[in-house]
Amino acid sequence: MERSGRSLFRRIRSVRSSLDNAEQSFLDNKDIRGELDLMLAEAELKNLRRKKDVPWSWNRHLLAACAAGLLVLAGFGGWYCAKDHYLQRRAAAAPAGAHVSTPVTAPVRQAVPVKTAVAKQTVQQDITAAGEEPEKQQVTISKADMRKLVQSARVELSNSK
Repeated sequence: MERSGRSLFRRIRSVRSSLDNAEQSFLDNKDIRGELDLMLAEAELKNLRRKKDVPWSWNRHLLAACAAGLLVLAGFGGWYCAKDHYLQRRAAAAPAGAHVSTPVTAPVRQAVPVKTAVAKQTVQQDITAAGEEPEKQQVTISKADMRKLVQSARVELSNSK
């Protein structure tokens, strides 16, 4: 820090001496020499400003690049973890060779009344078969039966209002 401060003061003194030389040259009617000293002072001032901003500029660029890299890594890491999670979930949900069905876990005590005879019979058989564990059971219902259940639930909810 001291070296850059000393160099800064030295450069400012150089600009001041160039301006003093330009002033003296104009007073002595040496216009060309005065113009040269004045241009030298201007160039040194521009260089002084430009050199001062460069380290901050690089630091800002480096910080922005690091932040962008971290965001990209976080995005890919999240995608990779989520991909594995959903693949495992899909593999557990659909065993090989089975028809398309939606597994539903429902408590025994909160059975939904079903208007269709097929779905009611399937649920009733599952409830009586799983008498050992009355709290939770695994019920597999086809998509068509699931749609019928949802429609009947909508009708019952609309009638209860």
